Amino acid sequence: MSARRYVALFLLALAAGGLLGCTEGKKEETMATKPAVNSPPEEPAGPAQQRRVRLLRLGKFDQPTYLAAPRGDRRRFVVEREGTIRIVRGGRVLGRPFLDISGFVTTGGESGLLSMAFAPDYTTSRRFYVYYTDRAGFLQIDEFEASVGAPNRADPASRRSVIRVPHHRSNHKGGQLQFGADGMLYMGFGDGGGGGDPDENAQNLSRILGKMIRIDPRPAGGYSVPAGNPFRGRSGALPEIYAYGLRNPYRFSFDRRRGDLVIGDVGQDAIEEIDYVPGRAGGLPPRGGYNFGWDVFEGRSRFETGSAPGHHPPVIQHRQDAGFCSIIGGYVIRDRSLGRRWTGRYVYGDYCDGTIRLARLRRPTASTRGTRLHVDGLVSFGEDGRGRVYAISLNGPVYRIGRR
Repeated sequence: MSARRYVALFLLALAAGGLLGCTEGKKEETMATKPAVNSPPEEPAGPAQQRRVRLLRLGKFDQPTYLAAPRGDRRRFVVEREGTIRIVRGGRVLGRPFLDISGFVTTGGESGLLSMAFAPDYTTSRRFYVYYTDRAGFLQIDEFEASVGAPNRADPASRRSVIRVPHHRSNHKGGQLQFGADGMLYMGFGDGGGGGDPDENAQNLSRILGKMIRIDPRPAGGYSVPAGNPFRGRSGALPEIYAYGLRNPYRFSFDRRRGDLVIGDVGQDAIEEIDYVPGRAGGLPPRGGYNFGWDVFEGRSRFETGSAPGHHPPVIQHRQDAGFCSIIGGYVIRDRSLGRRWTGRYVYGDYCDGTIRLARLRRPTASTRGTRLHVDGLVSFGEDGRGRVYAISLNGPVYRIGRR
């Protein structure tokens, strides 16, 4: 990496809080905002014509990183980087956090509380899962339950460890949890950090970093390996692995209707990429076993010598010399109120560019276009219980993509 590029990316990391994997050297960001309790409900984020798709402000939070909700639930759960989850109910932010695990979470480099996912049977089991970096910087997925008789509060005594993955560098922490329509829990781990995958993790099937995994979490903690996992029974391969050859799959999702898998994998020095695999009949996720190419390939370009068996090239790539730095994967929009130009399109963006983009997903390449919507400090997208999509700024605001 050139000295000029390193300095530019280092300054970007300071501005971004080092969360997204766009540099190799990072420093911790200090808190600059406080959660806005009882903030105004879903106000337009600027002038727009009547009925246009626009950004409707849900509220302002303390370094928000994600938004989720159980299927059918009207509440919105906003994840904050330092270890809290806040509920928005009826357009107002509840004063007491749903969960506070700030005592377990570290926020240096690309660390923090990064996402959450609700069990498919959440209405009866009350179980949900969180992805964070612990005090050692390791990747930790825990299970919690909502309190009996107090649905807006998690029970801190219900904490169970599902998996803990050693990770010894400050960057490439991954950060996404998603349940597929098959009821299994999927998560994406970065390659272990450093420039160019120095530990050669991403192409090594005996290591868990640089992978997506698929597991069946147990209610009492831990997990079992599903029978259909693609590498189960293969000598020298970890049975949890679902896909590999990833640098930092910070955000991925499944189309809630068709089961398509879409991954935003943050690039090294040149290319940001979107990977796509169509789902199966009945909206089930793809079967797995895919090699997305890192670190032999960055995007569709060769990065270093070596082989990447069955390389699955991205359907979208953006060059960093065009203003991109950290791709932010999103969701396939199934909110019909947004109209035919938005419904069925994949929405995504980039931390540096900030433009909300739409893609018509297909292989081998997908068409993509920018919209008039822009979010400074875009750090994530989220999806609520009714399938509406949100754009999240690390600077504090969370917006619903909607109409008035």
